[in-house]
Amino acid sequence: METACQKNDIAGPSMAVGTETAFWSESWTETAAARSRALGALDTLSTLLHGPHGFIHEFVATSWDHGALYAFLQSSLLAHMASSAKGIPLSSLAEHSQIPEDKLLRILALLRCKNIVHEPEREVFTLTAISEHLMKDNDFRAWVEFQLFETRVASAHLAEALKQKPNDYATGSSGFKQGWGAEMYEWHAVHPDKGSRFLQAMRGVAKSLDPADSLLRKHIRSDDSAFRTKVVEIGGRYGFASVTLVSERPNLSFEVRCDSQNFLNRGEALVNPQCKSRISFTHVESMFEPVSYDDSQSVLVYVVRNVLWNWTDEDVVQLLKALLSPNKSTRILVADGVSPTSTQFPPHVELAYRRRDITTMTMHNVKQRTQEEWRRLFLSAHPGLQIRTDIEASSHVCKGLWELVVPK
Repeated sequence: METACQKNDIAGPSMAVGTETAFWSESWTETAAARSRALGALDTLSTLLHGPHGFIHEFVATSWDHGALYAFLQSSLLAHMASSAKGIPLSSLAEHSQIPEDKLLRILALLRCKNIVHEPEREVFTLTAISEHLMKDNDFRAWVEFQLFETRVASAHLAEALKQKPNDYATGSSGFKQGWGAEMYEWHAVHPDKGSRFLQAMRGVAKSLDPADSLLRKHIRSDDSAFRTKVVEIGGRYGFASVTLVSERPNLSFEVRCDSQNFLNRGEALVNPQCKSRISFTHVESMFEPVSYDDSQSVLVYVVRNVLWNWTDEDVVQLLKALLSPNKSTRILVADGVSPTSTQFPPHVELAYRRRDITTMTMHNVKQRTQEEWRRLFLSAHPGLQIRTDIEASSHVCKGLWELVVPK
């Protein structure tokens, strides 16, 4: 990999502040596969070297690392440390954060062991490339803080939620509700500061980790019909594909339909002013009302992006039937999370997707459907439905796109 970096004039990896390199980018394909294999081998080697007891000890001890990082991020020290490349003395950091020096020193010492801060001289601290990244990317930082706060408490209560009866997906309780006293969206509604942080976190995930928009770009073709030129996006909570695609497809118009005016307002605020004439935002009372006859004359494709993952099977079928009426020839593109099979990815890659399975169970008491479960669900809406599947996976999200068409 060092040779590849030199050959392509790519800076090698470093934890020093200011490090910018394509080496870490998944899009740099020359080393992506080799990096993945090396990470998998290192993971296996680390487990073998630790042995059973050492592995488990290290596995669970990271909760203290997470607590220290959250305390650091909540202290406003990140921006303060960024103000000096040479480093800031502990006394100044303690005064700024109002954390006693003796306690702060222990927090920073643990973070230093994880390369999150650097100590160039005794009790003087600077940022590293890791903490600098958190400083530069506020959306990603919001996701990190959400993981360190809400999800840590929720995951600690998953076991208790599973003891409740019933505890199935339809009627059971989530770990989040068990830990926080309400389901996540309800809890965020009464804790608006955390709700706003969560919205920012989901923006960051969609921007950097979610392949849904990439899949939709491949499958929204504009040459299918000279008459149908409208893309209708259904639903949406933390972002709409149409907001991005309207800038990229000048020969198409877009309409977003949602039963939440609040979500529509957020999406509309993000549209490029030059594209506002080609995109509309329509509030609907119900997502399940059959579409109008006008749609059958103008709609090229319906897009349902990251909406159905926490819907019941019955509601998914009802929505699809509404979209297929009155014109069953219109295409539907569904982009959503998929739980891969156990042999689909190497274990060190699969790990992220299994975490996602536990995430949806813990936070919402719902499951990520497998490819076969998605197919059965779609066929429940129309037995003759033609289904084409495309799968893309990032380092943390496995996403499926299903093109649904009723054969003529």
